[in-house]
Amino acid sequence: MSFENLEQRIAQGYIDLLPPFVPDDHGSVSVGEQQRFYILIKKLYQLAFDEPLLFVASLHEDDAYPGFIKSSYGKPELQVNMRKFSKTIDMLLQNMFLMGQGSQVKWNKRQKAIFSKLGINDFANIPEAWLWLSTRPDSNLTEFSFCLFNKEYPYTSDIYAYLLGEEAFRKLENRMIGQGYRRFDIYNITASDCKLSLNYANPMWSKDRPTGGFEYKIRYTGISARYDSCFQNPVVFGLCIPNGLKTYLKAFDSANTHIKNFIIEHTKKCDGCKYCVQTDQTGTRPLAKMKVVHNGEAYHLCPYFPGYGYRWHSINDELAEQLIEMLAFMDKLYNHSDSQHENLMDND
Repeated sequence: MSFENLEQRIAQGYIDLLPPFVPDDHGSVSVGEQQRFYILIKKLYQLAFDEPLLFVASLHEDDAYPGFIKSSYGKPELQVNMRKFSKTIDMLLQNMFLMGQGSQVKWNKRQKAIFSKLGINDFANIPEAWLWLSTRPDSNLTEFSFCLFNKEYPYTSDIYAYLLGEEAFRKLENRMIGQGYRRFDIYNITASDCKLSLNYANPMWSKDRPTGGFEYKIRYTGISARYDSCFQNPVVFGLCIPNGLKTYLKAFDSANTHIKNFIIEHTKKCDGCKYCVQTDQTGTRPLAKMKVVHNGEAYHLCPYFPGYGYRWHSINDELAEQLIEMLAFMDKLYNHSDSQHENLMDND
């Protein structure tokens, strides 16, 4: 998607993460008041897109990081300019949230001008849902900012199904739910500007709550999806592969052809980068590469950081089927190793 300026790109992120209106029918304010607040927030984000100069003094040429390693793009000022604009929106939202809690808030000239554009020239008649979302038990700024009225409703599923591919995503999601996977919404995940991340995790692997992401310290099978406006492709989701690829590459021969093809396609082939032996001062440690043979051809695969190969910006039916099979393969290995452990305990 092209934008007239950098600020529009950032504003689009707020628009994309605002889910369709779904009220809490049992909330302490009416559905009409919830919708009134939703419309206000939606207009706010659209105003940031249409008239960004209401929020900042100057605009910047549109740009975005082409890949996931920001430093390789050589434009450290880009992140600064992006966050400058998002900060103005976030500060406005935070002040709205604090005012709803009864705090004394001083609005600056820009913020007053923004509210005037939204039809609010005084705060005597703000939506009741504004106050409710600010003060209900366990209230938080993310739920306030994205109108997550019903704490039990899967808003993130609606958001990411729309962004990634509705039918195929729902197919994958329903299969995971049917296998006992749990949904987790992670707010403001580490090492990302994503404010609202969707995660599915199989709880049999770990009792710990997921922290978001699919690249590092993964302890469960599942998926993780996030939205980060600073990238050319802001929406991404990845397969969560617990404890790295080593276990699954060892079991490669036991996989069916579909899974083997999937692993070969998405696993990095060893290119001799020597990252795996960089701390070896003896020079004798072998590379971590693992050899697998498929259709008569040998591959030397890297077991490190699989999250960088098992990630996508959209999903279709073929990928959904591949992910369903791969998740089942990993879960089966866990069950098999767990059963072996129990048998050894019984023999003792």
